[in-house]
Amino acid sequence: MKKSLVLFLVLLFYLPSISIAYEVIEVKNGGGIEGIVRFAGATIPKDEILAISSDVKYCGKSIPAEKFLIGPDRGIKNVVVFIENINSGKRIPTEVPVVANKDCRFVPHVSVGFKGNEFTTTNSDPMFHNVHTYLGDRTMYNLGLSKKGSSATKRLGKTGIMEITCDAHPWMRGYAYILDHPYSTVTNEKGEFVIKDIPPGIYNLVAWHEALGNVKIANIKVEAGKSSKIKLEYK
Repeated sequence: MKKSLVLFLVLLFYLPSISIAYEVIEVKNGGGIEGIVRFAGATIPKDEILAISSDVKYCGKSIPAEKFLIGPDRGIKNVVVFIENINSGKRIPTEVPVVANKDCRFVPHVSVGFKGNEFTTTNSDPMFHNVHTYLGDRTMYNLGLSKKGSSATKRLGKTGIMEITCDAHPWMRGYAYILDHPYSTVTNEKGEFVIKDIPPGIYNLVAWHEALGNVKIANIKVEAGKSSKIKLEYK
């Protein structure tokens, strides 16, 4: 009896932490979520100008941080938007995302990736770069790209926010949000986004920005063949 009770308590402790694997299903006449991410605060934050400390002849003396890319209508570029805790739906894309070292910055500055897929990093500059990626404070990869045209490909084994840095050029920063499902995207220069082929249901939508953090809208109804239009705001 005591052994059974102990086993039950152990299972009760661990079951909430067990993640449900994403299931690929056929999505017929799926719905969508589209909208815009805007800055609604009183004062629009200004992008920081970073001093360049090495390879000045090629990189220049300064470079914008690219954190606050906010348009005239207050739409925010480079916000990752994704459905929270969706367990089934369309197939995860197989295309390998590419993050380039180009003009002494990472291009794109913000992207999405998928657990189990590969990602590639390339060097378009005539100098040494290294791509040092972190998940939290732990190193994922540290890849040397010795010359223009060199590249490296690695597999994404965990979910979370992957920070991308270059130890040789410390002002360089980029981010890839790694998820275990395909329902995610990055806002364009107007702050717009579209997520398609969603199984009908009720969902929570999360937006992540490297400096502004997270905002969420709960209980969005997605109907077959229709697109729900929403607005996310940072204040």
